[in-house]
Amino acid sequence: MSQNVELSPEEQNALDQLSRELQGTDRTRGVPDIGQLCEQYNRLKPTLEIVVRIVERIPVYGSKAAQAIRFLMGLADMACPIQ
Repeated sequence: MSQNVELSPEEQNALDQLSRELQGTDRTRGVPDIGQLCEQYNRLKPTLEIVVRIVERIPVYGSKAAQAIRFLMGLADMACPIQ
């Protein structure tokens, strides 16, 4: 029972950009500097907002997952205000 989610060009570009960004992340260097985290978050936030809209359309659990992601993004917004 597979269902495909139709993606607009903007949504596909956002997924591709996020995938490229995550592939370049070095997870082995320990705790990153908060400044680096905030810089990366603020750079990716517009992309994440598009990805959340895609996640929201996933049947059954998508809306709950999107709600959790939005909550975490809200925390990141408080910790990483745009300067």
